[in-house]
Amino acid sequence: MILLLFIFFLGFIGTTLAIPLFKNLLIKSNLIRPNYRGENIPVGMGIVFLPMLIINSITILYFDYENPLYLFLFLFSIISMFLAGSLDDIIGNRDVSGLKGHFKSLFKGNLTTGGFKAVFGGFVGVLVSVCISKNVFDIIINTLIIALSTNLMNLFDLRPGRAIKVYLIIIFVILFNVIDHQIRYLIMLILPNVLAYFNYDLKAKAMMGDTGSNVLGISIGVIFVLSFPFSIRICWLLFLVFIHILTEKYSLTKIIENNKLLNYIDKLGR
Repeated sequence: MILLLFIFFLGFIGTTLAIPLFKNLLIKSNLIRPNYRGENIPVGMGIVFLPMLIINSITILYFDYENPLYLFLFLFSIISMFLAGSLDDIIGNRDVSGLKGHFKSLFKGNLTTGGFKAVFGGFVGVLVSVCISKNVFDIIINTLIIALSTNLMNLFDLRPGRAIKVYLIIIFVILFNVIDHQIRYLIMLILPNVLAYFNYDLKAKAMMGDTGSNVLGISIGVIFVLSFPFSIRICWLLFLVFIHILTEKYSLTKIIENNKLLNYIDKLGR
């Protein structure tokens, strides 16, 4: 418990100090994009999740971690999708949207950064699943969970703070239902970093971009497949499939705006 609290406060304080440095770096590098209001703000601020992730990984490996494989799979997944998301933030365009659109474009011989991200994320999911799964069926289920969880945050990252609110709800539910302290360490590697940045995203001072949303998504996916039995994983996978089909046909923003409770939660704190 003491180590969990230590890495939480270290992650929160370290990320808080790093945010202005990275924000200035993005501005000087001209990584600025218009948000939904047309205001030009830095994009790619998800980079601030990484420094304390690595520092706290060193901390828990030194003091108390029994299964380095889980830790390194977690770090590999996050860093891989950080790089794919960064590519999308830097050179990606928004002419094609949605998984269906990106795969359609790919089948026509046109590779988009979103298409690359989806395929690359799928293979990252396969690698993690092969390392932890018991059989081929388990590999397929775990791969789908990781891949679709990774894209889940992209679906919500259309308004300030929305994706992080969804992430926090999911991650706190996981945190309070996981007994294994090794998994709790993994959660604490990124949760305090996200909390430190949350207000910047909520107040539209910066966008975490795909750099951040992919990191949050894959962290949920990997933690899910490491933590829960088959029945719960199947339920989560069914929800992921449902939300992806729903957002291909309908606007998630309009659904939220037309529901009083969801709209209230969505706008809370802006």
